[in-house]
Amino acid sequence: MTKLDNLIDRMKLAGRQTAESWLGSVVSDAQTHERRLSAMTRCLSGIVLAPMITAPVLLIAFSWPHAIAGALAAAALPVAAAGLLAATGSARLAGRAALFAVTLALGGLAVMSGGLASPFLPLLALLPLEAAMQSRRLSGLTLGLVSAAAAMLAVAALDAAGHAAPVPAGALAASVLAFAFYALVRGLAFGLENPRPAPVAIVAESAEPARTSSSAQAGASDLLDRLPGLVTLHNPRGDVLRVYGADHADFTRKIGDVAGKGFVNRIHVADRIAFLDAVDSLRRGCSRSQLELRFDCPGEAAQFVHVAVALSAERDADGVFAGFLIQTRDISAEVADYVRANAVVEEAESANASKTRFLAAVSHELRTPLNAIIGFSDILSREMFGAFSDERQREYVGLIHQSGAHLLSLVNTMLDMSKIEAGRYEVFVEAFPIGDVIDSCDAMLRLQAANRCITLTRRLARGPDEVVADRSAVQQILINLVGNAIKFTEPGGVVNVDAAIRDGRLQLVVSDTGIGIPADKLARIGEPFVQAQNELGRHYEGTGLGLSLVKGLVDLHGGSFTIESAEGEGTVVTVELPADGSGANRQPCDSPDGVAVVFPPLLPKAARKPAGIPARTDARSRNEDYVETARIA
Repeated sequence: MTKLDNLIDRMKLAGRQTAESWLGSVVSDAQTHERRLSAMTRCLSGIVLAPMITAPVLLIAFSWPHAIAGALAAAALPVAAAGLLAATGSARLAGRAALFAVTLALGGLAVMSGGLASPFLPLLALLPLEAAMQSRRLSGLTLGLVSAAAAMLAVAALDAAGHAAPVPAGALAASVLAFAFYALVRGLAFGLENPRPAPVAIVAESAEPARTSSSAQAGASDLLDRLPGLVTLHNPRGDVLRVYGADHADFTRKIGDVAGKGFVNRIHVADRIAFLDAVDSLRRGCSRSQLELRFDCPGEAAQFVHVAVALSAERDADGVFAGFLIQTRDISAEVADYVRANAVVEEAESANASKTRFLAAVSHELRTPLNAIIGFSDILSREMFGAFSDERQREYVGLIHQSGAHLLSLVNTMLDMSKIEAGRYEVFVEAFPIGDVIDSCDAMLRLQAANRCITLTRRLARGPDEVVADRSAVQQILINLVGNAIKFTEPGGVVNVDAAIRDGRLQLVVSDTGIGIPADKLARIGEPFVQAQNELGRHYEGTGLGLSLVKGLVDLHGGSFTIESAEGEGTVVTVELPADGSGANRQPCDSPDGVAVVFPPLLPKAARKPAGIPARTDARSRNEDYVETARIA
């Protein structure tokens, strides 16, 4: 019977959810809400059952048009009662209206089938019975008796006046069928609303046999009362048999009484299916189940109570499912903390994305006037439109050109960083000798090192030196690292570049004998706009974007970036990249959709050119300011 029980539970849950949707918001009194919910459930059930019962009964005694009309009228009565209950919220008013409507319907049926001689007239005796059962009050019984008596008097008056129709053939059989249907429906309703509690024999797996003495039972109850939260013992149908727990009173104050069907009824509608699935898993053989639910809180400031529920199956001596034990803990505080933490994370991510978009937009806007400044100052310095009358004019034009180039290089670096953070930076891999890139870097920076009296050396391990990577990106990595090493090394120091290919990975090591990095600041080195000296009185120029750009380019190649440093002794930076280019342009594992946000908007790209051409073109556009980038970063 477990499958049938599960089906019945799901049908009852669906009916309760529909009733709650008709009623709308929860009232402040939980008991009043339960009464309204029960009344609405009966009304909605009547919408389905009324035509199913009346149609076959009326077809026996009347023609099919009259039978169909009667069935539709019978379905309309509970619809009207449900609408009245939803509009007024008064279960008593809806019940009295339903009693009045049913009295009229039965009286009219008696008049149409023979008046006082009608076989349907005894159905009026059911009115006081139903009124007493639904209201559970003496006043309900009295009102039912008055209604039945009024209907009898009305039928008698109409019969005496000659307005009653003759008794139709088959009316007696129809009335018997009507009583049979009523008994069946009432018996099913009584069985579903009041299930007989099944005896529960609590048998713990791999435990000692249960002791039956009263002292042992008292000790078990006391132990359950000491457990945190709410502890409930349920029968196989889910009804609560016993309530324990140290927080029993607190839960009762928040959600109301959980005895009987109160536990399931107070679970939020959206979470009940998950709870029934957990119970069903216990029926199928699982010993334990855990989930998080929400309880409705009528009358409380909070709409829900978030709880963690742990279910444990109980089985009898034969291993048959005999019920389950639930421990319920209030986790509203933990859920609130989780929501606040998510809000903070989202706010931080939004701020970071706004910063990236701002940098990208500002960088694009600054490049146009800077290109004009650099171009026109270059034209002036060449004296194309006349010679300078004063040598200071030549000096000032040179300073303008130098400052514009410096600022453009900084803007390009910021733009590259914003592209990397926004996922718009793309690397174009090609095969090239790593030695050529090291030679190019040495040629660019040797004069800068010589001016600072610093020895610049390089070592390339023997063996194959061809790698597959973005040549311009690797060159920028080396220029930034070597430029940083030269900038932070005192005169007389040494900067060394080592390169080797081992186990399929390109290893670049840039070491220096400079000032080093303090241990407390080493962890933040590589973040945008962060330097070892961030105070106002720092001695070294730069924006702090150099290493951050290096880390971004290394990550785009699927490589690794490590720094080892000791203050006053020097720094060693190690970069490792896949030598075959297999890690290039990989997508982050935590990307929600793998699509980068493009800002500012870009026009659709044309068809990609053959491999190698974009790399060389892009390299020419990037290499123009690499030396200046290394100097300012």
